[in-house]
Amino acid sequence: MFSVAEVAKMMGISRTHVLRKIKKGEIQATRVGKSYVIAASNLPGIYQPLSEQDKKRVEAAVEKTLQEYGEVLRKLGNA
Repeated sequence: MFSVAEVAKMMGISRTHVLRKIKKGEIQATRVGKSYVIAASNLPGIYQPLSEQDKKRVEAAVEKTLQEYGEVLRKLGNA
């Protein structure tokens, strides 16, 4: 479950725009008190959990980047 603010950040739009999309029925949400929550399953194409295979690819890419650019990244981190 995500808040309106979290979905807005994921989509790169304002919270107001997300609320408009909810009111238009473009995004399915559940009202909780005065707020809305949006299930990840209601955000196809925007939020999808990574598969195990994708996670391994990301980990391999991070490891390769650290091996090749580790010193530069450390220097940038201290800048």
